[in-house]
Amino acid sequence: MMRQVDVAIVGAGSAGYTALGLVKQHTDNFVLINEGWYGTTCAKIGCMPSKVLIQIADDFDRLQKMAVEGIEGLDNAHVNGAAVMQRVQTMRDAFVEKTIAPWQKLPAEQNLNGRAAFVDPNTIEITYRDGRTELLQAKQYILAPGSRPVLPEPWQDMPGVVTSDTFFEQASLPKKVAVIGLGVIGLELGQAMARLGVEVMGIEMADTIAGISDPEVLNKALELIGHDFPLYLGQAAQLEQTDNGIQVSFGEHSVEVDQVLAALGRRPNLDTLNLASAGISLDQRGMPDIDPSTMRIQDSNIFVAGDATGQKAILHEAADEGRIAAYNVMQALQQGDAKHYQARTELGMAFTHPNIGFFGQRFDQLDPENIVIGTYNFNMLGRPRVMQEFEGLIRLYADKTSKRLLGGEMIAPRGEHLLHQLAWAHQLNVEVADILRLPFYHPNIEEGVRVALRELAKQLYDEPVEEVVQA
Repeated sequence: MMRQVDVAIVGAGSAGYTALGLVKQHTDNFVLINEGWYGTTCAKIGCMPSKVLIQIADDFDRLQKMAVEGIEGLDNAHVNGAAVMQRVQTMRDAFVEKTIAPWQKLPAEQNLNGRAAFVDPNTIEITYRDGRTELLQAKQYILAPGSRPVLPEPWQDMPGVVTSDTFFEQASLPKKVAVIGLGVIGLELGQAMARLGVEVMGIEMADTIAGISDPEVLNKALELIGHDFPLYLGQAAQLEQTDNGIQVSFGEHSVEVDQVLAALGRRPNLDTLNLASAGISLDQRGMPDIDPSTMRIQDSNIFVAGDATGQKAILHEAADEGRIAAYNVMQALQQGDAKHYQARTELGMAFTHPNIGFFGQRFDQLDPENIVIGTYNFNMLGRPRVMQEFEGLIRLYADKTSKRLLGGEMIAPRGEHLLHQLAWAHQLNVEVADILRLPFYHPNIEEGVRVALRELAKQLYDEPVEEVVQA
């Protein structure tokens, strides 16, 4: 007899983890199906191991600034690449252990390690490692199978080519690397390696890095990141195996390296699930039409969350999508209509040094005729100068009519904190004048935000804003 459950969750990453926690509160009749290793992308191959490497790189770079502060005797400091990677792997494994604990507690009959694929709208086939197969029917499905690195076929079996999935497995740091793809992953790992003494060059086919759309922020980012390693934009790279490594050719340049980090983005894993057999229509990219307010595919009993949506491959977004999918699965089981949820203010960042990021709408999404822009470059603020981190640029965009923040882009010291605060203000949907009445402590980096807000206010209001709170 075919097994039947209320809910089948496919994927044990951040979205699946969040969805499971909510589903368990409403029904015991569920299964989790996961192919391969357990542990979130963030913990195992993404945000956490990369932040360990970045922290080590920042600490080493900080040593170069200490002589002017009277701290001496650091001339012999050097990087032990093997010890660096051991530290990264040890901390990575600890983070992963926490994420797999919930799956380890599941009974074996509810924790199925295999590949799932639809055979009809209500039935999936699970293929286990030993070749066994099992058919299973669920009333509702949550698909959160994650994503995998994009890697051109000729590069897939080429020794020395690594992706974010394999980079953190190496025993030591390489000596000379070409980073191909300068999105968040490529920039973060490229700069960290460069700061640890690796010879790095960055190559990007697009004309920007880290998704920056504001030309002034881009110019400043190219200047500052370019201090650590050379950046080549608008260049497609070709690889050829050599006796000593890999020959990388791009534009008029050709260089031999011992490693290539391919950071070309990630591809959703939905293509492994045979959605066509579930009666789901797919676009030219093989993707279904997913309602972002419900996470539901068309009018089906299938919901998608996390990196598999092909949209916002960020942990907090994946967790939110897992929640929305789980809430609506529960609604469906109770014969209720799907609830629609509004996304939080979009927020993204690269943990480069300085941090690069955006909140709300980006520059290229706005009509220049309808906005005003406030800027600040951090050069004169006391706290950044004390920290020897006084280079950057913040650009805030506000609507001329509503006088509310629309978004912003920046490369800024400690920008991760500024971006959070600005995203909160944006989501509260208040006027620029209201934000200026909030407290700003001195001395602090946040004062740079206030300068940019004041510049906005001068363009938005006929009278100077009273930066005090009326009784």
